[in-house]
Amino acid sequence: MFFNKNYLIGHLIYMSVFLGPLSCSKPVRSLNDDGNKFENTVLLISFDGFKWDYIDKTETPNFDEFISEGVKAQGLIPPFPSKTFPSHITLVTGRHPSKHGIVSNRMFDSFFNEYYYIGQNSKPVLNSKWYEAEPIWVTAEKQGKKSMTMFWPASEAEIMGTRPTEYFVYDESISNISRINQIIKWLDYPVDERGKFFSLYFSDLDTQGHRFGPNSIEVQRTTENMDDLIGQLVRSLKEKNIYDSINIIITTDHGMASTSQDSMIFLDDYIDLNNIEVVDWGPACAILPKVNVDSIFSKLADAHPMLDVYKKGELPDELHYNDHNRIQPIIAIAKEHWSISSRTSFENNPERFNGGNHGYYSTYESMRGIFFARGPAFKKGFKGAGFSSIHLYELMCHLLKIVPADNDGNLDSTKIYLSQKQ
Repeated sequence: MFFNKNYLIGHLIYMSVFLGPLSCSKPVRSLNDDGNKFENTVLLISFDGFKWDYIDKTETPNFDEFISEGVKAQGLIPPFPSKTFPSHITLVTGRHPSKHGIVSNRMFDSFFNEYYYIGQNSKPVLNSKWYEAEPIWVTAEKQGKKSMTMFWPASEAEIMGTRPTEYFVYDESISNISRINQIIKWLDYPVDERGKFFSLYFSDLDTQGHRFGPNSIEVQRTTENMDDLIGQLVRSLKEKNIYDSINIIITTDHGMASTSQDSMIFLDDYIDLNNIEVVDWGPACAILPKVNVDSIFSKLADAHPMLDVYKKGELPDELHYNDHNRIQPIIAIAKEHWSISSRTSFENNPERFNGGNHGYYSTYESMRGIFFARGPAFKKGFKGAGFSSIHLYELMCHLLKIVPADNDGNLDSTKIYLSQKQ
């Protein structure tokens, strides 16, 4: 469902977009004659799970043309853990997960005595109390620049007392083409009603990567489909004569590593699962002991050569993952390509481990995602070194000409991609 600060207006716009024009709706004039009014406008696009090398494995003419007219990094390095919500929120806040509060896709907060979980219709996702850093759309709104989000993790929540001017609550049934059409409709607003920051989100590559693995023909075909989407977006922007007037950033939250049912770590081989709660399964496994922490840790430490086990407060400093109450007492991290499970869960569905996963150490090349950008602020035909996604918030604030909130990023890390005029 679509919302904005005025629910009635938002509902009418939603009806107009997806059910056809309403006879009482106000006509929106075309902006073919005022493309120069798009100065300092940013469109941020995430293709969830878009590994850095996917475009090298199939034909992607639209991405290729976009890159030839803009910039490309060798890879975007996600935060740890390299999971969807922690990574996406780092992208738009410039904060490590331990600073923005979303330390995993599923969390337990001992102060709230509540769980956070993601997914369509998740109530915790909408609750402002979980978010501890300021996203780019909040920064923009606070400084008088409208933002409009066609999905982005947590963009439907009220954060720091603020929501985007217009936004959609996540609904996976809304087609990719409808999402693009909504962006075009927003860009076609009169100048005094139009946003300066826009976001788009697509989940297809992550879904197929998990199911079939990053090296699969299914992922190649989905990459081609995503290329077609970019082609349609570009054509629509060109028809409006604004393609060269806005800054477009195409990125992702993480990459993807192949997994196999032959590469398994079973926790119940080493400990009694009745003595723990696994708050979040995955390559970065969050364990809450029901008994003495040291007794569980001692049994897991060095239990498997492909498993690193840490007590909270003792994880490597470079992970920035020690200082939040939502980080559980024990974090078990599988090495690349390995999976953590219980034997019962595995035996119920072993095939689900024959695909792909993420959440591993961010230093693995397989966890790297994409950074492509094009627009008046960027160089043309430039390829540069990879960098951490934590720096994108500062970059977007610079493009929007707004003052960033406190963050852990640095504009110097992305300046190499900007034109001399910047």
